Amino acid sequence: MNILVICQYYYPEEFQINDICEELVKQGHKVTVLTGLPNYPTGIIPKEYLNGNRRCEIVNGVEIIRCYEKPRKKGIMGLGFNYVSYCISASLKALTLHGYYDVVFVYQLSPVLIAIPGIIYKLKNNKKMYLYCCDLWPDSIKILGVKEESIIYKIIDKVSKYIYRSADIIGVQSGAFQDYFKRVHFIDKTRMVYIPQFATDEYSSDYSNMLHEGFNFVFLGNVGLIQDLECVVKAVASIKDQRIFKVHIVGDGSFLSTLKKMVTDKGLDEYFVFYGRKPVKDMPIYYQIADVCLLTLKGDSNVGMTIPSKLQGYMAAGKPVLAAINGSAKEIIKDSECGISVEAGDYRALAMAMVKMIDEKEKLVSYGKNGREYFLKNFTKERYINNTVNILDSLVEAHKICLQAKHY
Repeated sequence: MNILVICQYYYPEEFQINDICEELVKQGHKVTVLTGLPNYPTGIIPKEYLNGNRRCEIVNGVEIIRCYEKPRKKGIMGLGFNYVSYCISASLKALTLHGYYDVVFVYQLSPVLIAIPGIIYKLKNNKKMYLYCCDLWPDSIKILGVKEESIIYKIIDKVSKYIYRSADIIGVQSGAFQDYFKRVHFIDKTRMVYIPQFATDEYSSDYSNMLHEGFNFVFLGNVGLIQDLECVVKAVASIKDQRIFKVHIVGDGSFLSTLKKMVTDKGLDEYFVFYGRKPVKDMPIYYQIADVCLLTLKGDSNVGMTIPSKLQGYMAAGKPVLAAINGSAKEIIKDSECGISVEAGDYRALAMAMVKMIDEKEKLVSYGKNGREYFLKNFTKERYINNTVNILDSLVEAHKICLQAKHY
């Protein structure tokens, strides 16, 4: 197939869409990505992409077409300019692309506006479109303090409904997303398919038998408001004099400076180690020091139903999981018996679970083994890619049938 991929984020930014596109190329498909200028999460565009340099690149067999975007800034206005600038630029580019792509594949992170260039190409060239949803909209903007009663929320809700209804098939990374789409956007479940995210190759080695000193909890990934690391800080504060342990935070994000200040204000500096953002290839270093991996997510909106991709990474690495989370992720932890989960935001229960894991270290081996086995059955890259190819192929065939029917 000749596939047009739409995503605002791509290499050198580190998202799973990079692995997906490169794997599709390995299977013999031609892949072109319509993306923006790399600046996530720092808001700084690398020198080689400044001065309007949006040349066509080929990276590991994937053709990359870059569109202008205003670098992301903190706050709703800064993010808004970033989101809209890419949407407009990529939409104009989509109008000039020729119609030789067989199918459109939208990898929808935030914002949902990512999909609009895909819709434009679909309508202009009479093609089918597959949308893989990683973030729920308009619920995602509640994290920024936008209320449902506001005009902004209502406008984005209408835009979101139009975008999701424009997709021929919607892939969801959490089973709970299907109920959301049916209830909020009135989309029939026959147009949706459940395909959970996978762990990248750097995450998918077994580190369950690594030896190290002390007891270490490790959190890997984006440090934003929705990740609710405040819950971890409160939990640590309540048990700081009861056990000896460290919490390692590997990642960056909009909440990091606030989190560091919170740790200092509570006198917890000796319990936390901050590493900042690290490349995916370095993740094995941090898995090696982990006794338990932490997973937290706010539960006060539908966004809390997501399955953070770090869960698959933790399980792939054979590491026990300690989570304060609701929704499908909580169910997966329970079903796989890969660790302990408590309700989102319940720092007291999280603190008790931390103590339990420190005191019952002998159970951690079985947690890690169970998670690893569950990962191999459900969350491999091969499984994800095969499902994605089947969907794209079905859309191409459906398009051919429609053309034949019109011809006759």
